Amino acid sequence: MKSMLLWLLLFFCLAPQPVPGDFQTHFVKYILEPPPCRSAPESCNKICTHNKDCQRGLQCCSSFCGIVCSLNKKPSKRQKTIPVYL
Repeated sequence: MKSMLLWLLLFFCLAPQPVPGDFQTHFVKYILEPPPCRSAPESCNKICTHNKDCQRGLQCCSSFCGIVCSLNKKPSKRQKTIPVYL
């Protein structure tokens, strides 16, 4: 009987713990942090907290220099280059 109790105690002490975090913390993080910029920002001195802080045509997004106003447009597709053999 003692060995069974020890096995149960060992099992519950070493059982994997549930992963911390839940939907609400991820949702709150998304609200507090704007999405990343899709293109490099034009300047890093237009700091914002919401889209309403930016001028018309600009969006508030997160970049390497902080949360700034940017055009945030998709990067243009690269043109295919033809290799030149000499």
